[in-house]
Amino acid sequence: MPGFAFSLGEMFIDPSDGHIDMSKWLMQKQGFLPVPIIITEPAIGNGLGMAGIYFHDNLANEERVPPSISALAGAKTSNGTWFAGGGHLGYWAKDTIRYTGGLGKGVIQMDYYGLSGVSGKDLESGISFETDAVFFVQELQFRLADSNFFAGAGYYLIDTGNTFDWTGKLEELGVPEINFDSRSAAAGLMLNYDNLNNILTPSKGIDAEINGMFFNETWGSDQNFQRYNVLISYYTKPVSSLVVLLRSAASSVRGDSPFYAVPFVQLRGVKAMQFQGEETLKGETELRWSFTPRWALVGFAGVGKAFNEGIKGDSDNIYTKGLGMRYLIASKLGLQAGVDIAKGPEDTAFYIIFGHSI
Repeated sequence: MPGFAFSLGEMFIDPSDGHIDMSKWLMQKQGFLPVPIIITEPAIGNGLGMAGIYFHDNLANEERVPPSISALAGAKTSNGTWFAGGGHLGYWAKDTIRYTGGLGKGVIQMDYYGLSGVSGKDLESGISFETDAVFFVQELQFRLADSNFFAGAGYYLIDTGNTFDWTGKLEELGVPEINFDSRSAAAGLMLNYDNLNNILTPSKGIDAEINGMFFNETWGSDQNFQRYNVLISYYTKPVSSLVVLLRSAASSVRGDSPFYAVPFVQLRGVKAMQFQGEETLKGETELRWSFTPRWALVGFAGVGKAFNEGIKGDSDNIYTKGLGMRYLIASKLGLQAGVDIAKGPEDTAFYIIFGHSI
C-alpha cells in the first residue's frame, strides 16, 4: 500500500511546486479512460453520466498531432432527459484529414417558448415538450495545402418523435399538432480556420468556421430547408498573465424548418431554445487573469438577439454576465478546469468547464 500511494503521488503531483497535476498521466495515457459527465444546463436540469474514452495515441506523441479518440457515453438529468451514444474523432495523416462521426439516441424534455416576440408576451413559462430522437453525424475535412484552413463535407440525420403539452397556443406557435414525427437529413459544406496554440485551453489564435446545411427530401428529410452558421473565436494575450477572448456567432434558417432546427441564442446563463429566431446573433467577451501560476479568475459578458420577420417580431437584447475560476490541472498541456456562474435575463446558472468555454 505505501508503494501504491507513492506511485500515485509521482503520477498526480508536480514535483516543481507540489500541486496536483495530471500532465504526466494524460501525456502517457493510451487506451481506455473512464470520465464522469456532469451536466448543469438549466433547460434540462442537473445530471450525471459516464463516458468511456479510448485514446488511439497519447498526447505526447512525437509528431505533436492530437490523438484520435473513440468514445461511448450516457447520462441522465433531473428532469428525465437522457442520452446514450458513441462517436469517433480522428486526426489522420499527420492532421491533414479530420473526421467526426457519431450515432446516438436520447429523450429530451424541455420547454418551447415559440419564436421571439411571441414567447416574451404570451409564454413566459413555455410549453413542455418531449422529443425521442435518434441522431447520426458524419464529417470529413481536409487541410488545404500547408495552411491552417480545412474544407470538408458532412451528412446529418435526426429522426424525432415529438409530444407537446400545450395550453391553447399550439396554432399560434406554428406547431403542427400535439404528437408528430419529424425527420431532418442534411448534406453540409464547411470551411474552417484553426491556428490555436492549444486545442485544450487556448490563449492565442483564431478558431473560425462557416458552414451550410442543406436539408432535402433527396437524402431523407421530411422538409426542405437550409441552415447557415458562422462562428469566430479570437484569443489574444496582451500580457503574460491575461488572456482575452472575443467571440461572435450568427445563424440563419431558410425554408420550412421544424421547431428544433430553428437557431437559438446560445450564451452562458440562457436556457437552450429560450430565444429562437429565423436569425440569431451573439457576441461574447471573456477575460482570464492568472493571479498565480495555477489559479485564474475569469470574467465574461455577452449579448444576443433573435430576429424574426412579420408579426412574430424580434426578441429584446439579451444580456448575460458572470464570473468563474480556473485551475491549471495539467501544466505541461496548458489544460485548465473550473467553474462558471452566469447571470442571464431570468436565470442564474452554474457550469463546469474542462478546457475552454464553448
